[in-house]
Amino acid sequence: MSSITNQALALNEKAKPASQSSVGKIKGIISLSLALLSLIVTVTGLGLFVAPHGPAASQGWTFLGMNMPVMKGLHIWLGFGMVFFILGHFVLNLKTLVAELKQLFR
Repeated sequence: MSSITNQALALNEKAKPASQSSVGKIKGIISLSLALLSLIVTVTGLGLFVAPHGPAASQGWTFLGMNMPVMKGLHIWLGFGMVFFILGHFVLNLKTLVAELKQLFR
Protein backbone atom coordinates (compact mmCIF):
# COMPACT_ATOMS: atom_id res chain seq x y z
CA MET A 1 0.00 0.00 0.00
CA SER A 2 1.13 3.52 -0.61
CA SER A 3 1.74 6.00 2.16
CA ILE A 4 -1.28 8.02 1.02
CA THR A 5 -3.54 5.01 1.46
CA ASN A 6 -1.99 4.20 4.85
CA GLN A 7 -2.57 7.75 6.07
CA ALA A 8 -6.13 7.73 4.77
CA LEU A 9 -6.80 4.44 6.56
CA ALA A 10 -5.34 5.88 9.77
CA LEU A 11 -7.70 8.86 9.48
CA ASN A 12 -10.67 6.55 8.91
CA GLU A 13 -9.77 4.45 11.96
CA LYS A 14 -9.65 7.51 14.23
CA ALA A 15 -13.21 8.49 13.33
CA LYS A 16 -14.93 5.11 13.68
CA PRO A 17 -18.64 5.17 12.92
CA ALA A 18 -21.19 3.43 15.12
CA SER A 19 -20.99 0.18 13.15
CA GLN A 20 -17.92 -0.37 10.98
CA SER A 21 -19.33 -3.51 9.36
CA SER A 22 -22.54 -1.81 8.21
CA VAL A 23 -20.56 0.96 6.50
CA GLY A 24 -18.43 -1.69 4.80
CA LYS A 25 -21.56 -3.47 3.57
CA ILE A 26 -22.99 -0.20 2.25
CA LYS A 27 -19.72 0.54 0.44
CA GLY A 28 -19.80 -2.93 -1.09
CA ILE A 29 -23.41 -2.53 -2.23
CA ILE A 30 -22.66 0.87 -3.75
CA SER A 31 -19.55 -0.42 -5.55
CA LEU A 32 -21.36 -3.48 -6.90
CA SER A 33 -24.33 -1.35 -8.00
CA LEU A 34 -22.04 1.11 -9.77
CA ALA A 35 -20.24 -1.72 -11.56
CA LEU A 36 -23.51 -3.31 -12.70
CA LEU A 37 -25.06 -0.02 -13.80
CA SER A 38 -21.86 0.95 -15.63
CA LEU A 39 -21.92 -2.33 -17.52
CA ILE A 40 -25.57 -1.94 -18.54
CA VAL A 41 -25.13 1.74 -19.53
CA THR A 42 -22.05 0.80 -21.57
CA VAL A 43 -23.87 -2.00 -23.41
CA THR A 44 -26.92 0.16 -24.16
CA GLY A 45 -24.61 3.00 -25.25
CA LEU A 46 -22.87 0.67 -27.70
CA GLY A 47 -26.25 -0.53 -28.95
CA LEU A 48 -27.41 3.03 -29.50
CA PHE A 49 -24.15 3.83 -31.27
CA VAL A 50 -24.48 0.97 -33.78
CA ALA A 51 -28.27 1.30 -34.18
CA PRO A 52 -29.51 2.45 -37.57
CA HIS A 53 -31.01 5.92 -37.66
CA GLY A 54 -33.71 7.35 -39.89
CA PRO A 55 -36.22 5.20 -41.79
CA ALA A 56 -34.17 2.02 -41.27
CA ALA A 57 -34.66 2.30 -37.50
CA SER A 58 -38.35 1.46 -37.80
CA GLN A 59 -37.67 -1.88 -39.52
CA GLY A 60 -37.68 -3.87 -36.27
CA TRP A 61 -33.96 -3.64 -35.52
CA THR A 62 -32.90 -5.02 -32.12
CA PHE A 63 -29.66 -5.24 -30.16
CA LEU A 64 -29.48 -8.07 -27.61
CA GLY A 65 -33.27 -8.31 -27.79
CA MET A 66 -33.84 -4.59 -27.11
CA ASN A 67 -35.29 -2.19 -29.62
CA MET A 68 -34.22 1.45 -29.84
CA PRO A 69 -36.77 2.99 -27.41
CA VAL A 70 -36.02 0.37 -24.75
CA MET A 71 -32.27 0.97 -25.06
CA LYS A 72 -32.75 4.75 -24.88
CA GLY A 73 -34.92 4.45 -21.79
CA LEU A 74 -32.52 2.10 -20.01
CA HIS A 75 -29.51 4.19 -20.96
CA ILE A 76 -31.01 7.46 -19.73
CA TRP A 77 -32.68 6.25 -16.51
CA LEU A 78 -29.86 3.98 -15.39
CA GLY A 79 -27.43 6.80 -16.12
CA PHE A 80 -29.42 9.00 -13.75
CA GLY A 81 -29.46 6.16 -11.23
CA MET A 82 -25.67 6.04 -11.39
CA VAL A 83 -25.53 9.64 -10.17
CA PHE A 84 -27.23 8.59 -6.93
CA PHE A 85 -24.66 5.86 -6.29
CA ILE A 86 -21.75 8.11 -7.30
CA LEU A 87 -22.84 10.70 -4.74
CA GLY A 88 -23.14 7.99 -2.08
CA HIS A 89 -19.68 6.69 -2.96
CA PHE A 90 -18.29 10.21 -2.72
CA VAL A 91 -19.87 10.84 0.69
CA LEU A 92 -18.70 7.52 2.17
CA ASN A 93 -15.13 8.05 0.94
CA LEU A 94 -14.85 11.79 1.61
CA LYS A 95 -12.31 11.42 4.44
CA THR A 96 -10.02 9.36 2.23
CA LEU A 97 -10.31 11.90 -0.59
CA VAL A 98 -9.50 14.81 1.75
CA ALA A 99 -6.48 12.94 3.17
CA GLU A 100 -5.17 12.16 -0.33
CA LEU A 101 -5.64 15.77 -1.47
CA LYS A 102 -3.81 17.06 1.63
CA GLN A 103 -0.95 14.70 0.88
CA LEU A 104 -0.89 15.73 -2.78
CA PHE A 105 -0.75 19.46 -2.11
CA ARG A 106 1.85 19.42 0.68
